[in-house]
Amino acid sequence: MFVAAWFGGLFSLFVLCLVMRPPVAPAEEQMVGGAERQLVDRATTVYVDATSSTWRSRGRVSFQVVPSVRMKLQSAGFAVVQNQTDPHDLTLKVEYREERGSQFRIDLYATDISLVASLEHPTEGQLLRLTIHESSGLNELGNAPYLQVLQRLETNPYFYFLGDIIRGHVVSRLDMTGALIEGLERIEAKDQSILMSPLGDQLPAAESTLPTFESHYTRLAREKTIHELGRLQDPRAVPVLVTLLEHPDPGVRLASVRALQSMREVKSLSAFERLAEKDSDHDVRAAAKAALASPPGF
Repeated sequence: MFVAAWFGGLFSLFVLCLVMRPPVAPAEEQMVGGAERQLVDRATTVYVDATSSTWRSRGRVSFQVVPSVRMKLQSAGFAVVQNQTDPHDLTLKVEYREERGSQFRIDLYATDISLVASLEHPTEGQLLRLTIHESSGLNELGNAPYLQVLQRLETNPYFYFLGDIIRGHVVSRLDMTGALIEGLERIEAKDQSILMSPLGDQLPAAESTLPTFESHYTRLAREKTIHELGRLQDPRAVPVLVTLLEHPDPGVRLASVRALQSMREVKSLSAFERLAEKDSDHDVRAAAKAALASPPGF
């Protein structure tokens, strides 16, 4: 998984390779004038301008790029216009490419996906450029490598939280890591509101119970984001990771234990002790015990 980002105006070149190796060049914040900043701050509506291409037969791209990107922007609080002629503050240009990857067998190839998202302001120019690469990989010898790579893309933290990354840059003035944390906190708050909302006397509307693109991929995207925050070693992630130690999904608790262990965070010690003794999942208990047995540093 490869991600590269360029922040115009506020940030300089940033290149990130997930899992494979640490960042090549960290982001550097640059100050801009108050007038320009105010113009960007007022941006609330976005138009998505997308192009796509594929190596697959008939040249038809199966992945619904525009609906997926629009959903991410709307989930992050932006209004998305349908037509370029509709009034809008920002344009998100998306270039989506599917290329033929490694050959698995005579009639089966991997698909390599490249997605470039460029956020543009009509007067301030390019504000953000984000590049994501995904591939089904040589070790995945199933019968549907195309579906595998689409799932990888949809659950890539930087694509799943694309709307939050843009909101972080435009509204909250956050870097990439801060935007991932804010996005993770958003979906946790959403889950909690659903769990705590009273049922009342009436059943919910049918459409409100249908899964969205976001909810369909939430579980795996959440775990990948937790792993990424652990790799980034940013102390700002500690509060949300500690909170996720209480999550009902054992996979989320396990990922959070491992991320906090890698960060050697003292605030997680008491939670590790509780998980090691009382957690209902064997893997979570084992991971918590291993974290407690780690060399000093917590």
